Amino acid sequence: MVIGAMLVLAMLAMTALAYTVSNQRFARYDQDTTATMSAAQSGIDDLIARLNRDDGYYSSIDCTNVALRGPGVTGNLCGWTSATPVGWLPVSPGVTGPKAAYFHYSIDSSRAGTEGTITVRSTGRVNGKYRTVEAAVGKGGSTDYVYYTDFESADPSNVQAYTKARVDALNATQKTACGLNGYDSALYWWEGRSTNGCQEISFATGDTLEGSVFSNDSVSANNPTFTGGFLSANPDCKNVTAVTTTWKYCLRLTSGTYSTANFSGVKPQYSTALYLDDTSSAFTAAPGCHYKGSTRIIFNSNGTMTVWNKVVNGGGSPTAILAPGITSLDCGSLTALDSTAGANVTVPDNMVIQVGGASGTHSRCDAGQLGGTGSSALPLGTYTKALAAAKPATGTSYYTYDATMKETTKYCQEGNVYVEGTVKGRVTVAAEQSIVATGDIMLAGGLNGSDMLGLVATNTVEVFHPYMARVNATGSGCPTASTCKWDDTNPTESGTGAGAVTGWPANYPAPTGSTDFVGIEIMGSIQTLQHSFYVQRYDKGTGEGQLRVDGSIAQRWRGIVGTGNGDTGYLKKYVYDTRLKYAAPPYFPRWVNAQWSQRYFGEIRTPTALKN
Repeated sequence: MVIGAMLVLAMLAMTALAYTVSNQRFARYDQDTTATMSAAQSGIDDLIARLNRDDGYYSSIDCTNVALRGPGVTGNLCGWTSATPVGWLPVSPGVTGPKAAYFHYSIDSSRAGTEGTITVRSTGRVNGKYRTVEAAVGKGGSTDYVYYTDFESADPSNVQAYTKARVDALNATQKTACGLNGYDSALYWWEGRSTNGCQEISFATGDTLEGSVFSNDSVSANNPTFTGGFLSANPDCKNVTAVTTTWKYCLRLTSGTYSTANFSGVKPQYSTALYLDDTSSAFTAAPGCHYKGSTRIIFNSNGTMTVWNKVVNGGGSPTAILAPGITSLDCGSLTALDSTAGANVTVPDNMVIQVGGASGTHSRCDAGQLGGTGSSALPLGTYTKALAAAKPATGTSYYTYDATMKETTKYCQEGNVYVEGTVKGRVTVAAEQSIVATGDIMLAGGLNGSDMLGLVATNTVEVFHPYMARVNATGSGCPTASTCKWDDTNPTESGTGAGAVTGWPANYPAPTGSTDFVGIEIMGSIQTLQHSFYVQRYDKGTGEGQLRVDGSIAQRWRGIVGTGNGDTGYLKKYVYDTRLKYAAPPYFPRWVNAQWSQRYFGEIRTPTALKN
C-alpha cells in the first residue's frame, strides 16, 4: 500500500511538472510573439524619428542605416545586391544575441507626392520568432480637420467684406490687428481685435460641422452644431470649464457673454497652433496640365474634362508635365481650347491642373470670354470692352455685367479657374489667383470610392453667385442723342437684366448613395493659402439653401457665406471625408510645423526571405 501510494504521488508530481513545463513553453512563445510586435513597431518609430530630423530622408536610400539593408532594395547606390544579407538593428542599442529584439524595414515612397504618405513594412525578430506590420507614415495637414481657420475675422483684402473706405479709415495699429500687414504681425484672438474695427464672423444657428474643427483663434458662435470635436489655440482654452453650451474660455467672449454651440457632448480642447504653408509656387513644377490666364473646366463623369482657355485671356498652348511612369499627357490643343466647344481631354489622374497668370495687359472679361454657349455659358451680362468704350448705340439704353467680375483680381488674364462637374480620378486643381466653383463639384464614386479632389488657391476659393449691375446711358435725348454716355461710376442693381441670376451655381446629379438638396455641394479638400473660402456677393439676393462641403476646408481668414440665419447666401453643412485620415489629394500642402507620424497600421505575413 505504501509503495502504491508513493507511485500515485510520483505520477501526480510528474503530471504537474509536465504541465508546468508545457505552460512555460506557451508563456515563452506568447512573450516572444508579443515582443516581436513591439520590435516591429520600434522599426516604424525609428523611421519616423529619422524623417523628423531630415524631411527628405525617404527620397534616397541611406546606406548607413542597417535596418534598410537587404537583397531586394531597388535603386540603392550602396552596392547591395541579391546576395546582400538582411540587415537588423537591435531595439536596444548594444543589446545583441540570438534572443535579443531586432527590427528590419523597407520603404515605398512612390505615393509621397501624390498622397503625402510613405508605406513602411517593418519586421520584428525576437528569439527566432518574426512578426511584420505595414504602416502609412505621413505629415499632418489641413485634411486632418473638416474645418480650419487661422483668423476668425474676415480677410481685410476681401473687398466684399471691407469697403475701400472702411480699410482706409483704419489706422496702422488696426490694420495690423486685422492681419492686413502680414501673417506674422497680426494679433490673434478676438480679445486682441475687439476694438480694432475688424469684420468679425460668427457661426449661425443651423450651421453643422461634422468632423474635428480647429482654429488658431477664438470662435464666435450663435448655437451651431459641432459633432466631431473642437480645438483652439487660444491659450484661455487651457482653462475650459464644464458648461456644455459654451465650454467657457474656448469660445469668444463678447460684451461679457460667451458664445454658444452644441458640442455634441465632446469637450473642446486646447492645442498648439498649426500654420498653413504658402506653397503655391510649387504647383508650377508639379506633373499635370498647366494653363495661363482665366480657364474654365467642366468635369465629366467618364473621366474626361472640357476645358476653355482662350487666347484673348492670355492663354496659349498648355504645358504638360509628365509624372514618373507616364509617357504622354493630352491637355488640349490651342485651337480646341480657344473654340466654342472647348477641348475634351482626359483628367490628369494623380496629378494637378494648375492655372497661372498671363503676361501683358489685364482687362475685364467680355461676355462669352470664359467659354460655353447658350445656357452653359457663364452669365457675365452684356458687357464688352468695345461696347463700354463706345457711345451708346441707337436703341441701347443700358448694359449689364457681373459685379464680381469688375474686381481686378478677376480680370481675364489673371490666374483664375472656374470649375464644376463630376470628377472621376484623383486630381488637385491649383490657381495662382482664385478658384471659383460655378456649380456642384461631385465625385463620380462618391465618398466611398477612389476619386478624390483638391482645390488649392493662393488667393481665394469662391462659390459663384452672379449678381448683375446695370450701367445706364445718360444725357439729354438718350439713347439716340450723340451726347449720350455710359454712367459706369454709379451702376445700379435694379431694373431689367440686373440683380441675381437664376440657375447658378449649376446643379449636377448626386452620386449613388448621396442625396440632392437645395444649394451647392463640393466634394473635395479646399485650401486657400493666403486668404479665404467664401460666397461671392453673399449679402445680395435671397437665401440660396445649404452650402455643403464633403471633405475639408482650410483658410487663412474666415470667409463669409451668408447673412443672418440663411437670409442671404447659404447655411453651412461641412462633413469630413474620413478617407482623408489616410490619404490626401495629389501634392496637397501640409502644415508648416507638421511632424511625421503613423497614419494607419496593420499586421501582414512575414516574407520568407526575412526568416534567416
